[in-house]
Amino acid sequence: MYHFLIIILVFNLYFFLDLVLPPRVKIISPFEKEVISKNYVIFRGYADRRGDLFINEIPVLFDEKGYFEKIFYLKKGVNRFIIRERKFWGQERIIEREVIHI
Repeated sequence: MYHFLIIILVFNLYFFLDLVLPPRVKIISPFEKEVISKNYVIFRGYADRRGDLFINEIPVLFDEKGYFEKIFYLKKGVNRFIIRERKFWGQERIIEREVIHI
């Protein structure tokens, strides 16, 4: 009987934390302060599928697994990007990246 109660508690704790914690965003590329000679950069990564993803306030679409790719054109010098994901309940995660175009 106690095992069943522990399983129910762990299960409910998992879903509660999933609701209140900020979304998970993983940026695969580009790396922070990456130096690029091309005039564009491709952002690749994974996002929480239940949220909305924006890079510099431009909406980014992702597939059913949360994978995304988005091309951005660069100006010479330092280019700053703000990656923001917002879940349904308003929790946000913000990641900043700088890319250097030479």
